[in-house]
Amino acid sequence: MTVFSRRWLASGLVAAATLLAVTACTNTSGSGSEPSNTLRIAVWGVNEDIASIKAAAGGFEGQHPDITLEFVTGDCGADYSVCKTLIAGNNMADVLVTGSWNFNEMVNDGVLADLTDRMAADGVRAEDFTPVVVESDRAAKDGRFYGLPMGYNVQSLFYNKQMFADAGLAEPPADGNYTYDDLRTWARKLTLDANGNNADSPQFDPENIAQWGYYNRIAIPSEPGYAPVLWAHGGGVLGGDRRDRCQLEEPGSAQALQLLQDMMWKDHSAVTPQMEQETPGYLRWIEGSVAMQQGSHEQVTIAAEQNPELPYDMAALPKGPAGNATLIQVHSWAVYSGSPNQDNAWEFVKYMATEGAGNQMGLIPAYRDVAQGPSFLQAPDEPAHLAQAQLEPTSWPLARTNVDPQGVMATVTGQDGIEPALTDIITNKKPAAEALAGVCGRIDAILAAAS
Repeated sequence: MTVFSRRWLASGLVAAATLLAVTACTNTSGSGSEPSNTLRIAVWGVNEDIASIKAAAGGFEGQHPDITLEFVTGDCGADYSVCKTLIAGNNMADVLVTGSWNFNEMVNDGVLADLTDRMAADGVRAEDFTPVVVESDRAAKDGRFYGLPMGYNVQSLFYNKQMFADAGLAEPPADGNYTYDDLRTWARKLTLDANGNNADSPQFDPENIAQWGYYNRIAIPSEPGYAPVLWAHGGGVLGGDRRDRCQLEEPGSAQALQLLQDMMWKDHSAVTPQMEQETPGYLRWIEGSVAMQQGSHEQVTIAAEQNPELPYDMAALPKGPAGNATLIQVHSWAVYSGSPNQDNAWEFVKYMATEGAGNQMGLIPAYRDVAQGPSFLQAPDEPAHLAQAQLEPTSWPLARTNVDPQGVMATVTGQDGIEPALTDIITNKKPAAEALAGVCGRIDAILAAAS
């Protein structure tokens, strides 16, 4: 399941009356006030995602024949506002799948059960999970665990091997030992017009492009596309341990966004928002008209389904002045705090995150060395440099999860925050530094209201 399509659903659209109802209902059960041997599990995603969860849960059912699992499909967990509606209607499931983008907001509202003591009692150790991933399940408010990782995605560079060969270019170093300047140079050489001229040629026709060099999902007003680029340049959207300091007016932020703007509008080597509206850039890469794209592991699944002959590989993202950076998005199992079935719910969450870890939602397993085995690294038809591109970057100092300690990112990246400036940048109305001037005043107001 691509997190991009669901991750930034705005939870701030819920009416005030509904929010009050949610607060009143937070500690009540959505599945009845009496304990039951039926566990309701809220799941989301495409059919393949849900099927993978049910398959993994089969082992739990075999070990616990007295517990009946009832899977409830919907967007609760991907979109917190949907969970709020279920809670207000006294119809919340016992177990849910959260995202690193909304986890802390749920914790702050008292929706998720504290699992720390249960982990200690049952010998579930944080150190048995990928460090940066499990830390996203440690709440910002108190440092305790309110979830356990299902798995995670890592942003990497996907590239078309044949296009690199045709352009006479060496393939990107798998370990990320190249720069954004290198990427920009390659993108120009890999961009071709209908007559076969690349973007460096005086005869290049930018009005008649047949092959683009690069795609970054910057057209979406959220972090997955541009966050690693900003971090690698020493900038960002929000900084600090609690992500409570606006970084958008720092030089590195403007430098990174100007790079992406210039690749679209000066070099004509990157897919523009207009082209994105016609056909999403990741699909252009899948069909073979984009040479490089930044994305996560779901691209492997899409390629296998839609273009199994695509000659591609992947590499870790490049380094900028501040170093190599990547974005990690985490899905986690959590227990609803109002569930009357918390003992059984914990047993399910514990199983799915540890013994049952593996092929869940197409994610990289976070538990122990499961990712090194058949569930991921040894799975058939994976890219040759999967480990270097997807596993090793998790240890980078600038490998960060999209945690949102104060529950403000939907507003920060929306119309009241960065969205107008980002729109000016990606449509080439203003240079990045000019577009970002004054934006931190707006962000600071959002942060002050949240605190």
